[in-house]
Amino acid sequence: MVTCDATTSVDAFFLVIMGALVFFLQAGFAMFEAGGVSAKNTSNILVKNLYDVIIGAITYFFIGWAFSYGANEGDFVGDLGFALEGTDRCDYAMFFFQYTFAATATTIVSGACAERVSITAYVFYSIVITGFIYPFVVYWTWSGNPWLTNGDDEGNGYTDFAGSGIVHMTGGTAAMVGAYMLGPRLRRVGSDGRFLSLHPHSTPLVALGTFILIFGFFAFNAGSQLAVVDATGDNGVAIGLAAVNTIMAAAGSGLSAGMIHKHATGHLSLSITCNGMIAGMVAICAGAGTVLPWAALVIGLIAGGVYTAWSKGMVALGIDDAIDAVAVHLGAGWWGVAAQPLFAEDSGIFYDAGDADAWRRLGWNLAGSIVIFVWAGGVSFILFKGLATFGALRVTEQVEREGLDKTEHGEVAYDMGAMADTEKPPLTEALSSSFVTNTV
Repeated sequence: MVTCDATTSVDAFFLVIMGALVFFLQAGFAMFEAGGVSAKNTSNILVKNLYDVIIGAITYFFIGWAFSYGANEGDFVGDLGFALEGTDRCDYAMFFFQYTFAATATTIVSGACAERVSITAYVFYSIVITGFIYPFVVYWTWSGNPWLTNGDDEGNGYTDFAGSGIVHMTGGTAAMVGAYMLGPRLRRVGSDGRFLSLHPHSTPLVALGTFILIFGFFAFNAGSQLAVVDATGDNGVAIGLAAVNTIMAAAGSGLSAGMIHKHATGHLSLSITCNGMIAGMVAICAGAGTVLPWAALVIGLIAGGVYTAWSKGMVALGIDDAIDAVAVHLGAGWWGVAAQPLFAEDSGIFYDAGDADAWRRLGWNLAGSIVIFVWAGGVSFILFKGLATFGALRVTEQVEREGLDKTEHGEVAYDMGAMADTEKPPLTEALSSSFVTNTV
């Protein structure tokens, strides 16, 4: 009978609870994306979020885990633990926790490519990101053989506590390539060829999704300590710090993004504020366990501006990102990777600008972010180009105009016909009659 010691058991329980909360991010993404797209594509985006879970679990079980953590000295990628073969059962909790991160990276793409990507293409890129692109990045950074994290002989390598680069830049880069290869949605382009401003069809869903994402990010960042038991109590300190930093960064970024938009338009936008808060949590991932709360607030304040700049940049480049996923995850993620060696407590550049090791860490973080961008972008381009070549990337114009809910799923989120056929209550009829009478 397989058993785990007491310390391992407690840590396993911690990972399962944290993993379950991170898994709840899927509900947040589902609500956020469903509210952000057109009403006629709501079921479609929800189906894709569900299949993130299905495809991600199967793919990560068979190959993703092995590529990520099947470490052998000197290997380019892992090659042990396919279908959990040979994996210690005491490590199953770790597998579950890491699976939820892999699923998060994949979900980022669905939002950017929403309303025109085919189900066939979606299945293919879900498999490739969960089983191939993301696990390679993990192996180079978080595994037992992380050449990027090891860095130079002094050990001043790439540092990314909870995945600003590893998770969010990877998913954001794939999202950018996918959105570019797909081209803009038909309804996004005006008669003059310029992008139109589109708004969420349901701001309540966007707000609900954001609250759920904030809830899940507490576990995403705090759970990245990976253990709770230790003789010194350092784990408890890091877990609490990561949770506090998460909300401080979210608050700072939501505030700055909202105020920038209000200054530019005169309106305090709910959707912009929501995206700003998510961007702040993405940015703080890299330094969640190593920077102080005041620094997390500053990182968040800057992240709001970074998100805004990337959002405008995507439009200027003609890339139609349905929910600003690229700006939130790639843009803010990149800033987070750069910010960690600047603000890290005691060892950051802002604490001692003369410390050569701090500058080396910044160099390795920037180098690591470039490696992630080139790897994820290159493989994604090959994938999406191949799908486009075989006509499997984008739905037809007719399908897009009718809506993917009806054509691809045969079930719509909002049955307008049924609503119209519903008998009105007497009060409603009276009010309607009164309104008509008074306006004739």
